[in-house]
Amino acid sequence: MHNIWRGAAALAATAAIATLTMGVSSASAVADKHDDGHAKDRPYTIGLFGDMPYGAAGRVEYPRLIDDMNKSDIKFSIFDGDLKAGGDGTCADSLYTTSLASFNSQKRPVVVIPGDNDWTDCWGRYGAGTGGFDPLERLDHERQVFYPTDQSLGGHTMTLQRQSSEPGYKKYRENVRWVYGPVMYVTLDVQGSNDNLPHAGVDGETRPDSEIARMTAEHQEREAANIHWLSESYAEAKRLGVKGVLVTWQADPNFSNEQKLQPAQYDGFNEIVPELRKQVLAFPGQSALVHGDSHYFKLDKPLKYDNGQVVEKFTRVETFGDGNTHWVEATIDPRDPNLFEFSPRIVTANVNDR
Repeated sequence: MHNIWRGAAALAATAAIATLTMGVSSASAVADKHDDGHAKDRPYTIGLFGDMPYGAAGRVEYPRLIDDMNKSDIKFSIFDGDLKAGGDGTCADSLYTTSLASFNSQKRPVVVIPGDNDWTDCWGRYGAGTGGFDPLERLDHERQVFYPTDQSLGGHTMTLQRQSSEPGYKKYRENVRWVYGPVMYVTLDVQGSNDNLPHAGVDGETRPDSEIARMTAEHQEREAANIHWLSESYAEAKRLGVKGVLVTWQADPNFSNEQKLQPAQYDGFNEIVPELRKQVLAFPGQSALVHGDSHYFKLDKPLKYDNGQVVEKFTRVETFGDGNTHWVEATIDPRDPNLFEFSPRIVTANVNDR
């Protein structure tokens, strides 16, 4: 949402085999298609991007970004949500089919998660010409378009374990996990626009009480699913003995109210953020959270221990977006105690071009 409310060794072969048995993509599974043996004790890189393309200029710049990523040596990429600007037209079916074609133009696997501009805001938050759709119907449609199988998107694909494979969580196809080298990757459907927890008169909310209640119920159900998936994934990461966990969701969670908001502007994160902190503290390795939403490249360590000191084994990175059509490269180095290193990748043709 375009709104201020808004880094040792690789897994042993036996662990990789166990992972495949569970249906989670392992390093060797991807290597069969396009890799040169990253499962050994060596670094690799991935790409992170989201909140694009925004507007007509963004649609011109976006193919340049995809071309830049295709020319890199990343193993896969993760798109952290938002297929368009909130005010950039409606959420018509063509939005998703066009985006699908763009994702599949990437040579390597790309894992995509929803963004609030893709569904929660499709009722018309941004005024005339931006609404006319039921947010929950649009989320269901997005799930059908982007997540029809257990494969990622992209020219080459990789196998993902979806939360929808678990009894009671059939609808949550967007929540996935996979293991690549020494890291478990986890995605969650956590959204900007206060994670679809609306309050009358807040953030442009003009819908009737009945609709606010319907969205609140959706938020609560999805939040419970997210917490279950996060907790279960960290437990599996411990069991497998991976060195790190990288979580991706869309929303800027406003850690410690860094944006100086009122409670009703970010209370949608009151349960998921403490759960993330709980899992990070209990996990012996490194953790990272990747998100978009606020369109400002950010790299910091916002979590603290109870004594106020920084949680050294947690890193947050926010990707570019909106008018800055660039991406972030993450290097995973099993030999580095920090495991994760994040660097901005500036697409030269997209600098000062407007």
